[in-house]
Amino acid sequence: MNKIAFGLLSSAAAISLLLTGCSSEQTGSTASGTSSGTASGTAAADTASGSKAPVTITYWSRWPESRQAIEQTIADFEKDYPNIHVDFPDIVSSQYPAQLQAAISSNSLPDIFANSNAVPIDQLNRLGLIHNLDDVLTDERKQQFYDGTWTEGYTTLDGSVYALPHFTPRRYSHMLYYNKDVLAKAGLTENDVPKSWEDLEKVGEKIRQVGSDVYPLILGIKTDWLVTGYIGQMATAIKPEVVPNDGFNLKTGQYEFDSPGYVESVEFLKKLQDEKLLHPNSLVIDYREASSLFAAGKAAFVIDGTFLSSELQQNNKFNDFGVAPLPTKDGKPSYYAFQGETKATVHVSKNTKHYEEVKLFLNYYMDHFYVNQLKLGVEGSPIVEQNKTTQVDNPQFLQAQDIQDKAFILSPHPYTRNKAAVQVNTELNGKKPKENVGQIVEGYLAGQVTDLKGQLAQLSAGYNQALKESIDKVSRSGAKISATDYQFPNWTPFEPYTSDKYAELAK
Repeated sequence: MNKIAFGLLSSAAAISLLLTGCSSEQTGSTASGTSSGTASGTAAADTASGSKAPVTITYWSRWPESRQAIEQTIADFEKDYPNIHVDFPDIVSSQYPAQLQAAISSNSLPDIFANSNAVPIDQLNRLGLIHNLDDVLTDERKQQFYDGTWTEGYTTLDGSVYALPHFTPRRYSHMLYYNKDVLAKAGLTENDVPKSWEDLEKVGEKIRQVGSDVYPLILGIKTDWLVTGYIGQMATAIKPEVVPNDGFNLKTGQYEFDSPGYVESVEFLKKLQDEKLLHPNSLVIDYREASSLFAAGKAAFVIDGTFLSSELQQNNKFNDFGVAPLPTKDGKPSYYAFQGETKATVHVSKNTKHYEEVKLFLNYYMDHFYVNQLKLGVEGSPIVEQNKTTQVDNPQFLQAQDIQDKAFILSPHPYTRNKAAVQVNTELNGKKPKENVGQIVEGYLAGQVTDLKGQLAQLSAGYNQALKESIDKVSRSGAKISATDYQFPNWTPFEPYTSDKYAELAK
């Protein structure tokens, strides 16, 4: 998962900021190489005439785990196209939303830039900020990607492509990483890796005997988006109607963070803490610090996504680990809802002065970057065939990919049922409560939250009120949408929700 927690703009503030940024005519170019001014057509003319005039295009990314693969791709691209330089600044991921908003306000968007939840795709398009990519993502090219990649409101708008996937859409599932050396010191093997919460407690007691500073589990509680994700996924083993992606009950059409699944999953972490089976530093560190302590042998287990494999190997120079499915209550299966969305994408500025060069780079990116990232063990490719034909010498990464693929279940999505839900989401982004599940978990473990269920119920109520207001506003604008578009009574959790199911609801 992208390792960034985005702050949400208020709707009014976001629109004000964006409109201010789009109100004046763009002229010239910035010192950093970002694009400004209207498309001049010079690049197209130069390319058509065979000119080798030097050109610089700028690419902003927000994925630190991808940096090595991107740099390798850029280096190879510049060798093949020596007249094109790709400026790739190092951006602190946590600062990316603010940097993107500032670029929008000052009319200085780079040629290529990563998406951000703070400014949804339809809002970028309505403000005339992103380029249509239909001539890059042709029908033939799109067929190479996973089914569901080209989804309204994520990569497409009204059937046209406005965003290129950065990762496979089957991403963000969580799993358990285990330190083989710590297990061995406790007299345990990979066969003892816990499948249930009860197993984790039993194994944990043996691990505590290894040393006073060695714990069964370590978590980076300060990374609240990650905590929110794995709590939601563990919760599906208890109440699967509530999808882990956003705590939404697809049967009732309501947010349900106070469901038994969420409550019991958080209470289990508290039990581990009380029994001293959770590393005490968990409350004050982020996921990177947690993975470093895990690699240093201070914990037997850590919970994270597929991307942790490469980070342990590259950042921590640690390879003595394995990967297993997320332990759940009673060892029952959990899942992550695959709803066709591709949440990590890149856009092209509509005002780039070098669109022909950008097109060259994007095609090169699809052919080379995805493969480079796959070989490095960062993430799978969104192009199906590349995953089948690329030789990857990284058993832990392949193990994590297999676990992730099995965890994904095709689930219903309001966007697919009614395109007006995309507009609702834009409104909802500015109305959602600022608090999230991860922050409540942190407060509960720290003793600051005493009524866990009440706090989660309050969060649910805030989200549901925001959803109601957003639906009402979009409906008043003339769009035909209602709360029933968010209810899927014919959905059975753990069973793929296919197109014929949508047709049933339309009858």
